[in-house]
Amino acid sequence: MKPYLLLLITFTGFLSYSYTHSYLSDSAASSGNTFTASAEFPTPTPAPINPGDVVINEINWGGNNEPSSSNDEWVELVNNTSFSIDLTNWVIQDLGAGASPTQHYTLPSGTISSNGFFLISGLSQEIINTANRSDDWYAGTDTDPKKSMEKISPSLDGTLDSSWEDANSHVNMDGPGSTDEFGTPKAANNL
Repeated sequence: MKPYLLLLITFTGFLSYSYTHSYLSDSAASSGNTFTASAEFPTPTPAPINPGDVVINEINWGGNNEPSSSNDEWVELVNNTSFSIDLTNWVIQDLGAGASPTQHYTLPSGTISSNGFFLISGLSQEIINTANRSDDWYAGTDTDPKKSMEKISPSLDGTLDSSWEDANSHVNMDGPGSTDEFGTPKAANNL
């Protein structure tokens, strides 16, 4: 910390002055409040992200009923933690039938709130969660009525067929045909 020069003037019958070097104290109390002074405050360290903290909760791989946007596909993430998570530069990868990524999408920015949902539409390099590990989708339909693939519970293993079912309700679906499409983007799965 840099020293501060404080000039004190006192009157004792004649004019005199003195000076002292003073440093800011680390803390001070005022009416039951505590204040802290610092030249630099540390940057908060984000909480570590563990597998299962953010999971793929729903996938609309079948598009929608609008001919102009039949490829309207989306992926919904859910945050299973009590803190917000920065998703900037997270990567969604399509592993296909093999072990190497065939397609990927990098999130330029975004934050998923605690116990909240995050919708990726228009489709850290560490794999946080995986959904579907076969040539065919575990659930969902691309025929009428179209249905997204919903996880039965966010805590289930996304690589298992038994963790997924067809959506059976429509919440937050858009477009004129939305009552004939089943999915729950940015809402709890209704299984």
